[in-house]
Amino acid sequence: MIHHIQLLRNIGQFDSVNAAANIALTRLTLVYAENGRGKTTLAAILRSLGTGDPVPIAERRRLAAAHPPHVVLDSAGGPPATIFQNNAWTRRLDNIVVFDDMFVDQNVCSGMAVGTEHRQNLHELILGAQGVALNRQLQECVGRIEGHNKELKAKAAAIPASERGQFNVDDFCALEAREDIDAAIQEAERNLA
Repeated sequence: MIHHIQLLRNIGQFDSVNAAANIALTRLTLVYAENGRGKTTLAAILRSLGTGDPVPIAERRRLAAAHPPHVVLDSAGGPPATIFQNNAWTRRLDNIVVFDDMFVDQNVCSGMAVGTEHRQNLHELILGAQGVALNRQLQECVGRIEGHNKELKAKAAAIPASERGQFNVDDFCALEAREDIDAAIQEAERNLA
């Protein structure tokens, strides 16, 4: 849990903000402001903190800033403070999940059109770091199965129908190898001569 935001520097609307250090955050804190005041930037910071991914913050680096983004948070498990500096967090807070427009766009159908990606994600709403990790493992297994099936199709296509005769690929591959095949071929060649 985050107790205080001590410093936001060179990120989005935040040039150098430390006045928020006096505002205590609780388990449920409502952030309200006019458009363009930094709510989405704050959501990006929290998303980055929860995932450990620096990209949401790096994408919001303040234009013409001489220094890179810098965040200091007073959080559970500290002191020391949780710090984002040099494109990395000193630690992650895995129990943070941000439910914003990016979450909705990635997980729920939004807008007038229902695209393939939305249909694919309609049955899949995963919450929490453990659920995300399990889903990642599942997707890796599905990817390996798809790769294996593709390889099987390629190998099946490598056996020409003229070689298989009346057999389909599975039946052809299930045939037992004859140990006396060389002798049988020689016998057949003698009979043909």
